[in-house]
Amino acid sequence: MIACLSAAMVPVACGAVSNQGLIQVICNVDGASVYFDNIYQGLTSNGQLVVTVYPAAPVHTFRVEKSGFTTAAGTLTMPDAGATTTTYAVLRPVSTPTPSATYGALSVDSSPQGAKIYLNGYYRGISPYSFDQLTPGSYTVETVLDGYRSSTTMVRISAGSTTNVSTTLLSLSSTPNSIYVTSDPRNAFVYLDTIYKGKTPLTMTGISPGDHVIELNAPGYHSWNTTVSLPGGSTRTVSATMISLVPAVSATTVTAPGTPTPTSTKAGAVPAGVIVALGITGLVAGVMCRKK
Repeated sequence: MIACLSAAMVPVACGAVSNQGLIQVICNVDGASVYFDNIYQGLTSNGQLVVTVYPAAPVHTFRVEKSGFTTAAGTLTMPDAGATTTTYAVLRPVSTPTPSATYGALSVDSSPQGAKIYLNGYYRGISPYSFDQLTPGSYTVETVLDGYRSSTTMVRISAGSTTNVSTTLLSLSSTPNSIYVTSDPRNAFVYLDTIYKGKTPLTMTGISPGDHVIELNAPGYHSWNTTVSLPGGSTRTVSATMISLVPAVSATTVTAPGTPTPTSTKAGAVPAGVIVALGITGLVAGVMCRKK
């Protein structure tokens, strides 16, 4: 009974195999969907998918697709009964165009941190601080922290990129100042915050940041003073023109009366006037004698 059944089944099995073929789809991407004549057949695995087809119901086209890849499609070659044909499908990654960037970004940090950040003169936050969606262009970045010297930096922002700014702030206590003092007249006595420092011209160094009073004194002149504000690490020049205690007197030019210019006479010569006078005197004397 069993033998008969086996004998009966063998021709059926042989007939089934003889009426079908195989199409092997070779694909470079696993997990791709395979369609024959727009009918789903399965997913590729280990680089392939084998599909059973029947010559009595031939298929003509294939399509292999997967999200993020190009689609492969083409014409199938039907296998003969009991044979296998191979079809190749090559999928390529789809390059997603990157949208053009419109804005740029800026990251600001300082040492020590906690400094106030000003962007183009406007307060924006405390370091470390990040700016996004900045229009491309030039910006001024200033970091300010109490007890430290402020720092200003010019930066250029480009679309699609981040510009980093890192600033090391200098302590005001570690950056002494100097003052150079001159005066007219020279050799004036110089006092810094009421403490005598020397005579002008004078350079004073190692001065702490802050406001300082400079006073100058000189004999015969009014005292002179000014206040100087020093931020730290700076050099200042102070020039003083002192005012005399004695009012200036304007000089007056006096012109002496003119002196007659003597007439030069040669040595031994008798002036003509004398001769005339003597002649007149002689004439008068002669007349007087005749009358007697």
